[in-house]
Amino acid sequence: MTGNEDFDALERSTDDPFAPDRRGSDGESGGVGGGGGGRTIDWTAFSHVFTPRALRHRAIDVSVSTDNRRYEHGEPVEITVEFRNRLPFPIRIRTESPKRWVWAVDGYREASQVPQTVPDRPAAFSFARRERKRFRRRWPQRIRVSDDEWKPVDAGTYAIKVRLNCADAAARGLVDRTAIEIEG
Repeated sequence: MTGNEDFDALERSTDDPFAPDRRGSDGESGGVGGGGGGRTIDWTAFSHVFTPRALRHRAIDVSVSTDNRRYEHGEPVEITVEFRNRLPFPIRIRTESPKRWVWAVDGYREASQVPQTVPDRPAAFSFARRERKRFRRRWPQRIRVSDDEWKPVDAGTYAIKVRLNCADAAARGLVDRTAIEIEG
C-alpha cells in the first residue's frame, strides 16, 4: 500500500449513518452524500431555548403507581414512576441537582430520615419527542432512621409522592402521589 490507498476505506454514506465523515482541509464534507458541512442541530437544546418555561413544564406528565392498593404488613411495595413528554418535540427541564427526580413516603425522602448528600449543582432532565421514561423502586415498608438502621412502619395509610427535582415542582404540576394501605 502506498500513502492514500486506504484513505477511501472510510467514507461517509447516506446508507450507513455510522460511517465516519471524511473532511477536506477546508472543513467541507468530502464523503458520498456530503455537502452541508456535516453540521447537525441539537434539537433538545434548540427547543429548550425557544420553548417557554411554562410550556416545558406542562409538557411533562408525572405519574406514580403501585402494584396493589393494600399490602400485608412486611410485604414489599413495588413502585412504578413514569415521566412522559406529551409534545412532538424534545423538552429539557432544569433540575436542582444531578438527582433528576425524587420519591417520598409520608414526606420522608426515599423513605429515610437520614439527610441526603446530593451535590447542589444544577442539571437537566431531557426527553426526546413523546418519550416515556419508566423507573421502578421497591419499598420494604421500612423507614431509615440512621445510616445502618431501618424501622418497620405500622399498619395504616401511607402516601407515596414523586416529583421532578426542581423548584416549585408542585406549583408547576411536576408531581404525583398515590396512597396505599398496610394491613396489620
